Amino acid sequence: MTGAPARRRPARAPLAVLVAGLLLALTACGSTSGAPTDAGTGASRGAGTATSTPSGSASSAPDDLSVQGQEDAAGRPVRVEVPALGIDVAVGRLGLRDDGVLEAPPRWQRAGWYAGGPRPGETGPAVIAGHVDSPTGPAAFTGLSAIAPGDRVVVTDAAGTRHVFVVTRLADSPKDSFPTRAVYGPTPDEELRLITCSGDYDSDAGGYQDNLVVYATAAEEGA
Repeated sequence: MTGAPARRRPARAPLAVLVAGLLLALTACGSTSGAPTDAGTGASRGAGTATSTPSGSASSAPDDLSVQGQEDAAGRPVRVEVPALGIDVAVGRLGLRDDGVLEAPPRWQRAGWYAGGPRPGETGPAVIAGHVDSPTGPAAFTGLSAIAPGDRVVVTDAAGTRHVFVVTRLADSPKDSFPTRAVYGPTPDEELRLITCSGDYDSDAGGYQDNLVVYATAAEEGA
C-alpha cells in the first residue's frame, strides 16, 4: 500500500456466517435500454443488487450492520480508481435490507462498498460493487471487463490513506451459481473484490445474466 500507513485490522467473524448462509450476487446492474425495475432499494430502475438464500430464508444474515455507527469512519472507502481503465469513482456504503438483500448502489456513477465485510486495509476481502451501465450510457464500472492481471486498483479511505491492490484474476459466472465463498470468504491477507454485471442482457429474464468478479491482493509495501 502507499500513502499514509494503514493499520492492519483483523477480519470480522460475522462474515463467515454470512458466507455460509447466503448467496451474494449483483443481480441487475443497469442497462442502456430496457432496464428491469429496481429491486426495491429506492434506486432508479435497473439498480438491483441482491442476495438469495439457498433455503429461501434470509434468517442467517448477520446483524453486525446495526453497529456500523461504531466503526472507525476514517477507514471507510470513499473512492476507487483503476488507472489503466480511467475508472475513478466515489464509493458509498452498502448494507443489507430487512429481507437479506444487498442494497444496490443508489447512483449510477457511484460504486458501493459492502459494509458488512472488511474495509480496505483489513485482513480479508473488501467488496466493492458498481453498475456496468445506465439507461443513459456509462456508469461507475463501465469498461471493467477490460481489466487485466497486474493492473492496479487504488482505494482511498476517508482518512486519505491510499490502499493499492494488484489484480490477480477475473472471472465471469452465472448469477445462479455465484462464487459466494471465493468472493466473500475469509482470506489470510488484505484482498479486494470488484463486482459488476456481465454477459448477455435479457430483459425477459430480468437483466444481465452473469457477474464479473475482479480479484486483487494488496500490493507490496513500496511497490
